[in-house]
Amino acid sequence: MIYKWSDIEWIFEPDGSLRDIYVQDVSLNDWEKLIDHLNDNFNLKYSDKDYIDKDYVLNYLQDQKGEMECKSLCVNIASIKVNCHFFLSEQIEFDCDPDEINSIKDFEAIETFMSSVSSVLGQQVTLTGENSPEFPLIKIDVRNNINKILSEKEAENLLEKRKSITNQLDVLKNKIERKFFPNYFMNKLLKNANKEYKATKKENNVW
Repeated sequence: MIYKWSDIEWIFEPDGSLRDIYVQDVSLNDWEKLIDHLNDNFNLKYSDKDYIDKDYVLNYLQDQKGEMECKSLCVNIASIKVNCHFFLSEQIEFDCDPDEINSIKDFEAIETFMSSVSSVLGQQVTLTGENSPEFPLIKIDVRNNINKILSEKEAENLLEKRKSITNQLDVLKNKIERKFFPNYFMNKLLKNANKEYKATKKENNVW
């Protein structure tokens, strides 16, 4: 699909945050395919190497004791650096700096990268705001012939609808918990304050 930069530019307006690229609901087999794809097709910087040490990454993703060092990856796509930190075995996550995406050519480089990952894994790939996996701004799924970019108006409408539904449910739920289960409510607040980072399922995305 052909897009105009004026329709996409709002997604990459610098605001001090990164843009994240996600592949959700993945397995270690998906990670293996991804690593092979990146090693074979892209200019990489992984620790002090120009290729990803697949065995190390797979062991790291299964490290239950947290004893292994986290080695980050940089994928060089034209003049854009796309980073991966191997956070979770169930979710592939990249990030990029919107300051580096300033034209339709830059966007097409990101789109091509996302499409290649989607094609290799047979999975949906999304681009979102930083730490917002549930709210895709761009969704690419080569297998299902999906290549959709939200307009700014569509994003605003979805966000307002989500806020309205979420706020109504949260208010009702909190009222019930405070009234009938006060100890549970306090324990939940403490637990949320120390909540660990977990993968977000595709089914939880707003569209």
